[in-house]
Amino acid sequence: MKVSNRRNETLVYAAVWLVAIVVYLIDLMRVRAQLDMPLVNAALFGQIAGTLLPYILLFIVHNYLLIPRLLLRGDSKVYALLTFCSLMLLWAFQFVDYFYLKGFPPHHLGIPQPEHHGPTRLLPLPLVLDFMYGLVVVGCNLAVALMFQWYDEKLEKEKLTKAHSESALINLKAQISPHFYMNMLNNIHGMIEIDPERAQKIVLDMSQLMRYMLYESSKPRISLTQEISFLSKYIELMKTRFDPSRVDIKYRFPDEASIADITLPPLLFLVFVENAFKHGISYRVKSFISIEIEADDECVLFRCVNSNHASSATGRDDSASSGIGLVNISRRLSLLYGEQAVLTIDDTAQTYTVTLTLPRYEH
Repeated sequence: MKVSNRRNETLVYAAVWLVAIVVYLIDLMRVRAQLDMPLVNAALFGQIAGTLLPYILLFIVHNYLLIPRLLLRGDSKVYALLTFCSLMLLWAFQFVDYFYLKGFPPHHLGIPQPEHHGPTRLLPLPLVLDFMYGLVVVGCNLAVALMFQWYDEKLEKEKLTKAHSESALINLKAQISPHFYMNMLNNIHGMIEIDPERAQKIVLDMSQLMRYMLYESSKPRISLTQEISFLSKYIELMKTRFDPSRVDIKYRFPDEASIADITLPPLLFLVFVENAFKHGISYRVKSFISIEIEADDECVLFRCVNSNHASSATGRDDSASSGIGLVNISRRLSLLYGEQAVLTIDDTAQTYTVTLTLPRYEH
């Protein structure tokens, strides 16, 4: 158990015992006042000690020996047996004290009692209450100890879950970058053969995108404005590869003023845009890609729609659409947002639509 939680547990026990002692003291003083006895004297404190010390010793044994060394280590049967023995030992002492010890005032509220001549067949009410008080001490102690133990385990579990999630996100980001670089290098290779001068410009544009990938994507959150700027450059770079008369590429993003306060994890949309260019364009028939981002007071909406062609027309491997990229982004969304992120994919004969809704986070 952590030191801070152990200290808090000790404070709880101290407060409970303090309340018990004060309540018992007030009750004794009330009875003494009714009997015209001195409210406070040495006998009063001796009576309090004689009554409560056995319960305090029971608490010490139960809390510092039986619970940590037996119950919390899984030995519940031995714990239950020794706890019962401790209760019976305490009650045996109280039994002897009630019937046989002389010279001690009875320890119930300071009321004088007639002398006893050995035990009777039926237990007196004070002895029944003594045993019940022992059960209350053990029960309350057990409840508080288990509550703090549960809280410690919960904190430890949350810490491990957070560490696992952070590690998983790092691994997923590490997988995104090579995938992005591979696509961009393929684009440059194709452009060199078609237009070397444009290929040089593409290399410069790609260097800006790579700078974003290297530095901005390592941050836990970036502004939506930065992410949109990156996507715009990426789309413009990809548009240079295709004939605009055969491939209609459109995108619409909100103005910077309306999204200035929105942040989100980096590179959440890239995989969908990459897939749209990879699988949504055919060199045999006309194709289109439409990308848009909207934001309102509650959420950020990303939508990507592209033409859907048969595998024979595009050379597309249908299994690729559910490959590493989509699997990784689904895992990232689950780790980052849980059930708050809603991803839907509508795959029809003519179109392939991805819609992602994220909660709006502000600075």
